[in-house]
Amino acid sequence: MTEVTVDWRTVAIDSLRGAADDFAVRAQLQETSRDSARPGTGRHHHHAHSATLWRLAEQSLRARISELELPSAPWTRAGP
Repeated sequence: MTEVTVDWRTVAIDSLRGAADDFAVRAQLQETSRDSARPGTGRHHHHAHSATLWRLAEQSLRARISELELPSAPWTRAGP
């Protein structure tokens, strides 16, 4: 039987990167909706707030990805 080695750091980083990319798309959609709404309305405010939250989530994930990509990052996990 062949032994399989999994680099958990790479798996985690790829997963986080995918989530950050998804958050960026969601933020863009909210920004588009915000831009099509009349300024000062509840709809405009709602989409602006949502876009901000998605951007903050994206930035947080990208910061964590940067930390994990550092060679001295203390995060490791042995495979099964």
